Amino acid sequence: MVTCTGFSKTLCLNSCNGQGWCAGGFCHCKPGFYGADCSLSTGPDGRPVLLAGQGYVPRQHGIKIYVYELPPVANTWTYIARIDRPLVQVLLQRMLSSGVRTTDGDAADYYFIPLLTRTRTHTVNHLAAVVAYVRQYWPWWDRAGGGHRHLLVAPGDIGRRILTPELLHMTENCTFLTHWGLHRNHSGGKWLESHRPGKDIVVPPLTPPDEPIVYSPLHTTLKKNRKARLGELFFAGRICGDNQKPTDGKCSEKRQDYSAGTRQQIAHHHWNRPNWTITTHTPAYAEALSTHIFCLSPTGGGYGRRSVQSLLMGCIPVTVTDHVHQPFEPEMEWARFSVPLREDDIPQLHHVLTGLRASPHTLAQMQVRLRCAAQHMYYSTTFGEIMGEDGRYDAFETLMEVLRVRKERPELHPRDYAAQDKRFHDFIHCRLPPTGGRVQLCTQNRLVKSHNITHCRESYDAVPMRWMRMFYSWPGGAVCGRNRDVGRCPRSWL
Repeated sequence: MVTCTGFSKTLCLNSCNGQGWCAGGFCHCKPGFYGADCSLSTGPDGRPVLLAGQGYVPRQHGIKIYVYELPPVANTWTYIARIDRPLVQVLLQRMLSSGVRTTDGDAADYYFIPLLTRTRTHTVNHLAAVVAYVRQYWPWWDRAGGGHRHLLVAPGDIGRRILTPELLHMTENCTFLTHWGLHRNHSGGKWLESHRPGKDIVVPPLTPPDEPIVYSPLHTTLKKNRKARLGELFFAGRICGDNQKPTDGKCSEKRQDYSAGTRQQIAHHHWNRPNWTITTHTPAYAEALSTHIFCLSPTGGGYGRRSVQSLLMGCIPVTVTDHVHQPFEPEMEWARFSVPLREDDIPQLHHVLTGLRASPHTLAQMQVRLRCAAQHMYYSTTFGEIMGEDGRYDAFETLMEVLRVRKERPELHPRDYAAQDKRFHDFIHCRLPPTGGRVQLCTQNRLVKSHNITHCRESYDAVPMRWMRMFYSWPGGAVCGRNRDVGRCPRSWL
């Protein structure tokens, strides 16, 4: 049983770093400490200090990010248990424990504005005031040319299009971290361009450490026990705009704009195709992802998690919806490990997949690349590993690497990063030379039986495993383990 005291302790960012008390999701810091997670204090020279007395050492390489401390109403006063996409909190957590955070704004490469922008109401009510607050108390918004090198998070279904025209204009120089990569207007879904390649970054959605990915067959200890992928294509989910099951593959005429019509077209052309599973529901979702070669990943009412889930389960994603970049695309070449399908080619999908299956070598190469790509899609340093990975290539580290190249090679188009930057090439293909020792993360994979690997639910028994919003309360994330000294969290692979 979790007591009220125990429950409240799990809800504050980094558990207040031991320098405060958690109440209702908000850190009440001890005298001398301040900040959203009580990580800041004032040094003898009057300058802010991170994790005083805890041995905080910034990264020796890579970028430095300055984090603005905002009024609590802008972020921490929003009760974390009600936030379904707490990307801001995850980034705040890892910026501290990873060593990229700096208190010297003059030395920073980027500036993070940790405003919660999940809902239109909250964003419209607070963004203009937050920008005014930042400009009033710090010089870097104006010094950077009106918001250049400033990072904002927009995790909603339609990304930065949640903003009003006035707010879009105010933040036009900012870089948005978003899950929705639509980079052209799309008439079918009545969507307006949201993502700006080279300016914004599509980051992976937070995938809860729950079904199906906790049964991922990709774990290194499961090589001998993986099931054969006998099914060809799998999809389970909403198909018709009215949320009804198709009749012989046909939907009613209600909400034809749902998913830009892609799901309806797929059902119309491929319903009941042999060895394909296209349905609105299956009780064995994880099993299906593990036993099919290809998994259909169309969008819905905006961004979706299917392409990421498919990768994490070892199923080659078939991405559908024109003009939509997937996470870390075009920085990553998704065609190496997925099947990008144009909407006009939906009727020919079976021929496309038949052609791939006719080339076992090509298919095998895609499946090998898929495991590396999957590491870039999951926040394993926060949530724990599911594939036997150590976190060096996880979603947070990939974001830091993209920002590094953008800083050092501003002349490059994102699609050229891997070709022109040697370190990025090795990183994105999971080939960095080993440095230091291996970081051992706890595992979320329930199929793992090894005595040498600790399950996260054993390390953090007070945190309900199905609630991803709880994980950011672990001081520093899973990479820090039981070490409550965030300043000394392992970074041996950096």
